[in-house]
Amino acid sequence: MPVQLPSNATFYGLTAAYDTRVHAVRDDVADIALTGMVDVPRFVQPVPMRCKEPWIAVQEAGSKCANQISELLECETFLVVDQKDDWAWGYCAHDHYVGYLPANCLGPWTHDPVIAYADPIETARSFLGMTYVWGGRGGAGIDCSGLIQRSLATIGVFAQRDSDMQRATLGSGLPTDEAVQARDLIFFPGHVGMMIDNVDMIHATRHFGKVVIEPLSDVVARVSEKHQNPIIARKRVTL
Repeated sequence: MPVQLPSNATFYGLTAAYDTRVHAVRDDVADIALTGMVDVPRFVQPVPMRCKEPWIAVQEAGSKCANQISELLECETFLVVDQKDDWAWGYCAHDHYVGYLPANCLGPWTHDPVIAYADPIETARSFLGMTYVWGGRGGAGIDCSGLIQRSLATIGVFAQRDSDMQRATLGSGLPTDEAVQARDLIFFPGHVGMMIDNVDMIHATRHFGKVVIEPLSDVVARVSEKHQNPIIARKRVTL
């Protein structure tokens, strides 16, 4: 049974180019949804499965030594396009992010749980102190875009996996003379955080190695040491 993607999933439609982070295509096989758009020998209808572990790393290749690129959490859905040597390859239903994970961590699929609407700032605060882990979404740790994705999901906003994707698709840009407020997203080169008021920002940062709250001005000063333009976008997300 196909799993319906979030209502704002227009990003997943192909344009002139495709992004293998969110389009399940390899040299030998692709998602059947890409039929006629890519040239591969085999197209497959993805099979929905449910994560039965508290969390599992989504990796860039079918190997224990491969880099972690995301995490699948307990009861979340994974669409399996191919399985080989105990590794499942496909994509996470919540954000279409493509990768590999151990097939034995997956079980039969059931309907997705209903989203409980809450305050994204309070959700973000629940991760305070959690270790920064590249590709983490709250299992072994969490990264900056994972924190934003998990926090916005509580109000029904389906954020994509990486910060550049979030910057391109989330919310609307703020005029340069408009002050920031709670829930606004601040994008830096390769990084993102969420304002908890008009002064402080919560973010998962490699600098401190965990999720912290600190003044936006402090973050800007630190990023300015390496980048002439520390803030590359300010976005306001509304339902």
